Amino acid sequence: MPTLTLTHEAPLELIRQYPALAAELVAAMTDVAVPDDRSSVRLGPTDMNNVIPVQFTADSVIVVSDATTGEPALIVIVEPQGRDDKTKQYAWPAYVTNARRAAQCERAVPLVVCPDPSEAEKCRKVIRTGHPEFDLWPVVIDPLHAPGLDNASPYVVIFAACVRVLDMETEVGARQVLAAIRDTRASDADRKGLTTIILKSASDAARQILRDMMTMTEWKDDFIESYVNVGLEQAKAEYVLKALDKRGLDLTVEQRAQISACTDIAKLDRWFDRALTAATAADVFQG
Repeated sequence: MPTLTLTHEAPLELIRQYPALAAELVAAMTDVAVPDDRSSVRLGPTDMNNVIPVQFTADSVIVVSDATTGEPALIVIVEPQGRDDKTKQYAWPAYVTNARRAAQCERAVPLVVCPDPSEAEKCRKVIRTGHPEFDLWPVVIDPLHAPGLDNASPYVVIFAACVRVLDMETEVGARQVLAAIRDTRASDADRKGLTTIILKSASDAARQILRDMMTMTEWKDDFIESYVNVGLEQAKAEYVLKALDKRGLDLTVEQRAQISACTDIAKLDRWFDRALTAATAADVFQG
């Protein structure tokens, strides 16, 4: 399994915060019928842990339910980056069958997010299972194959920035992603988290452009003043906690209090980075 970096983890973190993004991506990249009601989309339950590697647990399984019956209508298994050819040809068909069984759902789609176009081509190869007509054609998103941005939702635009489809090293691209973050209408803490993900996954040049733009009158209320109102430390602490909670990493009462009480911005930033990839809650506090 390749080592995940924040750049590779960022798209998955967006899906954790807004699970409906997974449904939007499947609808944009395939002809699979996806229910229109995005309110019926949620992270998969912990009893689906066996579907994917332990590093990602159930955070990478999204359940799209029928709004009328409440029954699962589609399972989306999000695979960040890519696996080597030998591993994926056995693992990915198993994800589909295990997810269908665990959720008692007829349809399951593995969605591979790969920032490297050359690796994406390897991931896109059809996987022959040997059973008649049971071949898997992985759905792969990379910078050269991604949903169009015309009329795209704010989270799809932010996702495009994370996988370098959107060029944030230009003022047009930077403006587009800042507008998308604002248009999510998320809470101050959540928008601060989205901004942190974007800044940390951006190139140095793009990061400078974004920071300069955020101080302009047009954006100041959204990206400076709103965070002052809730307190920068509080906003960062809340997002660390949210990242850990959405990944299903259990915190002790003492650990949760330690994060909430922290006023060290640099330490909260380190904890947030670790929260995206840590195997256990304790790993966040190491070092």
